[in-house]
Amino acid sequence: MYNLLLIAQWILCILLILLVLVQNGKGSSAGIFGNSNSDSVFSSPSAATAVIAVLIMIVSISLTVLVSRRGMDSVVDMQIPVAASQPANQPAEPAK
Repeated sequence: MYNLLLIAQWILCILLILLVLVQNGKGSSAGIFGNSNSDSVFSSPSAATAVIAVLIMIVSISLTVLVSRRGMDSVVDMQIPVAASQPANQPAEPAK
């Protein structure tokens, strides 16, 4: 379930980025090329942008709940074991 939600989160984020990049700005219709309404679907923020944004929030909250129930540790809290071959107080030998 966690992996499925994580993949869905990535896909939704990419879709939202692409949707925002395709949309025209507010002042783009006042340019020298005139006011063409042929691409009116992408001329203003649409309901699709809001729907994808809400879905991203829902999936993010779901992922947070799943991670808290699993008891996953944070990457910051993980302790990496020190290699036993090199003592911590001696510098490494230079390569030849």
